Amino acid sequence: MKRQRDDPPGPGMAKRMAGVQRGPPTGYGVPSSQHRLTTNDALSYLREVKNRFADKKDVYDTFLEIMKEFKAQRIDTTGVIQRVKELFRGHKELVLGFNTFLPKGYEIQLADVADMDDEPPHKQPVEFDQAINYVNKIKTRFAQDERVYKAFLEILNMYRKGQKSITNVYDEVRVA
Repeated sequence: MKRQRDDPPGPGMAKRMAGVQRGPPTGYGVPSSQHRLTTNDALSYLREVKNRFADKKDVYDTFLEIMKEFKAQRIDTTGVIQRVKELFRGHKELVLGFNTFLPKGYEIQLADVADMDDEPPHKQPVEFDQAINYVNKIKTRFAQDERVYKAFLEILNMYRKGQKSITNVYDEVRVA
């Protein structure tokens, strides 16, 4: 059964975020090597994300999906960092606060966040219905050549897993 957005995050999500050696929780993003993160630290961060985006439920849900993909090893630490930075664009405290849960050597620097604010935001992803319609058009167009349709699905799957950039997808779909 799928968890409802208004349900508190289960202990599993908090446990996945906890368990990293870090500093005392004097503020998000303040690493040190003296304090072991607890489930409460992770729950506090999740609660802050949920409250910050109370009017944008999809942002909170997307954050949970990113965490699930990381746990399932579909994306690596670098991929998580990039997606979280993009998702929380304009919310420096949340981006820097995510440092609390990152292993040593992967900290997000303040300069990285400042550089993000100077970049134009990426285009919003295509709406789900539009994406489904497009996939169905491809399926219909190549009904006589199943090989092309399967290759198309494999390209999309590799993008979803973070194994291809959107530019690679465009290039390969153009050729396929």
